[in-house]
Amino acid sequence: MGTVLFDQMWRLALPVGANKDHPFANPFAPGSVPFGDLGDAFPPVLVVDPTMDVLHDRVVEYVARLKATGKKVELVEFEGQGHAFFVTAPCGEASDELIRVIRRFVHGG
Repeated sequence: MGTVLFDQMWRLALPVGANKDHPFANPFAPGSVPFGDLGDAFPPVLVVDPTMDVLHDRVVEYVARLKATGKKVELVEFEGQGHAFFVTAPCGEASDELIRVIRRFVHGG
């Protein structure tokens, strides 16, 4: 999935006139609720990062910034996988591993 398609998806998902610094798209943008202010209301987070995804750098930054606020974050990288790999190859080994990762996270360990 390329940036042209991503830009189109953002235009469809965000309020009219908003850009990618809207809090819906960028939780660290001005006007967003600071994660540190959420206290225990912010649950642990599992972040799945396919390393060939066009959003990879943003995912890495998101995880680092969450950790900097003291939030519990688990990052699981899928080397060589692209965006939505679990949709494009639902019966592949990476998709099977993703199911195992989610199951372990949901069941607490």
